[in-house]
Amino acid sequence: MEETILDAALERILQVGIRRASLDDIARRAGVNRVTIYRRFRVKESLVDAVLQREIGRVLTEVGQITASTPGLSAQIEEAALFIIRQTRTHPLVTQLLTVVPEEAVEFYTVRGKDLVGLGIWYIDGILRRSQQHGLIDAYDPQPVAEFLARFAHSLLLTPLGGVNFEDDRLAREFVRSAIVPIVEHGLTVRPEPN
Repeated sequence: MEETILDAALERILQVGIRRASLDDIARRAGVNRVTIYRRFRVKESLVDAVLQREIGRVLTEVGQITASTPGLSAQIEEAALFIIRQTRTHPLVTQLLTVVPEEAVEFYTVRGKDLVGLGIWYIDGILRRSQQHGLIDAYDPQPVAEFLARFAHSLLLTPLGGVNFEDDRLAREFVRSAIVPIVEHGLTVRPEPN
């Protein structure tokens, strides 16, 4: 039942945006009454959060599948980073919302940016810690690296063009290979400021 509600909510959000997606519309699409939705989610914001978390979960599951099927640690990091970079440009919650309700999409991704970045930090930190426990990457404090990578992904979501053209797969791969892979494998080196 919950999956059906989340599917209906996602479909409606992609059609009209978050603000105009009413619980009545979502209930009709899901084939349930509004009370059923209220019992599970209480308020529309909780339903939107559940939709967002499910979509992020789907992306992260795909990242896990990519790393599991790619030989070699450096190649795993590279392919996972490239996949996430592509998702910031191609996922329907980005592209469709920007097409249908651009002002709302920008507001959502900036106002809710704290939640998105926080979820990214938590997930990346977990991966880095597990990788360190298995001796795959150097021992370092994973929190700054996790924060750096989560903020990088969020920045690409909000500002896809700037220096490197990440729409060019060759340039994106070169950037990931020279910048992201070493950071994940060895951590961030903080140099003391000169006196």
